[in-house]
Amino acid sequence: MKYKSPYEEQLQRIKRLRKNINQFADATDENFEDAIDAFTSFFIQCYHLRDWLIRSGYNQSQVDFCIQNNTWLSLCKNLANKQKHQKLKKNELENNFVKDNFFGVSTPMNRYYDYFIHKGPRFGINIWQFQMPVDVIEVADKCIAGWEEFLQNSSARVASF
Repeated sequence: MKYKSPYEEQLQRIKRLRKNINQFADATDENFEDAIDAFTSFFIQCYHLRDWLIRSGYNQSQVDFCIQNNTWLSLCKNLANKQKHQKLKKNELENNFVKDNFFGVSTPMNRYYDYFIHKGPRFGINIWQFQMPVDVIEVADKCIAGWEEFLQNSSARVASF
């Protein structure tokens, strides 16, 4: 078996999906819908690492605590659930970081022009706390970092697989 625990398979899948979204770093009219699909897939798979961690023996309440207390993982959860259900549940509204500026019914990503870092059209998410779009690829990186920090610091594993 290649992986020691079920979550390792999902974590590696997420990292591969992250590499795949590099091709959509620059927003164009030609790649817009494909980019949105790739970003959406990334966030759905990234959030669902939660289930894989629990299946691998991590304590559910500690995994959920990690998500609730990490801005990026909480945003990831909202992006995944918004895509799946087209809206957030009432109890999730307090963690809804996303402004209602959607590409579609449930996709809170859009194009913006980055004048400072990348100096070109990018894909972003309007996060109301920041008062400006945040680059989708940067959010993806921060989500992976959040999971890796949890895994590195966690004593939440209750059973070995």
